Amino acid sequence: MALPKINDVPKYELVIPSTKQAVKFRPFLVKEQKVLLMAMESQDSKQIVNAITDTIKVCLLSDTDFNKLTSFDVEYLFIQIRAKSVGERSNISLLCQQCDESTEVVVNLEKIVVDVPKTAMSVKLNDQYTLKLRYPTYTSMLQNEIISQAKSATEMIYQLIVVCLDSLQSQEINIKFDDEPRDEVTKFLEGLTSQQFDQLVSFVQNSPKLTHTINFDCKHCKHPNTVTLEGIQDFF
Repeated sequence: MALPKINDVPKYELVIPSTKQAVKFRPFLVKEQKVLLMAMESQDSKQIVNAITDTIKVCLLSDTDFNKLTSFDVEYLFIQIRAKSVGERSNISLLCQQCDESTEVVVNLEKIVVDVPKTAMSVKLNDQYTLKLRYPTYTSMLQNEIISQAKSATEMIYQLIVVCLDSLQSQEINIKFDDEPRDEVTKFLEGLTSQQFDQLVSFVQNSPKLTHTINFDCKHCKHPNTVTLEGIQDFF
């Protein structure tokens, strides 16, 4: 005799930050939590990322193209799914900026937001050409091994700029960078002026992020601290 299903899984709704699409989702169940815990215990970053993405995919109940979600979309989705699954509060240890001792702080995950400013998604290079930009998708970031292997902050920004390039447009042409060889894209970037390139750097550096600022007093020395959490790893 088959065992009965004893729980009705609740459904919730959230808004994807980049697209403003309202989607429904469910909490993750024990079978998904088990995979997540095993991935965390392995301390293997690839296993952890795969477990997080797989969990989001099975918990999303609305028709959503996962490959089009940005990095900050995916991080926000996981935070909200986790909050509805095992509790909206996460206890984390933060170091005091004065005495370097740790203090446990409670973070309300439901209050985490992603601010997506109304940023210009294009850069006018000159009277003829305009660069159309995009926020990099989570999938493209995972697949781009060059980004993960970047050895300096400068190299990281340069590679992020590459994945943010959507198309080069003029009255006569519309060239998609995804259709061009990597070496041609590199040559194109190296041919820009410093002023043109700085606009691309500014776009990357000001891209939306999953952040949350916490104010707390050190339990050891009572020094007031202000810490900004950034990315999934900072919230757990």
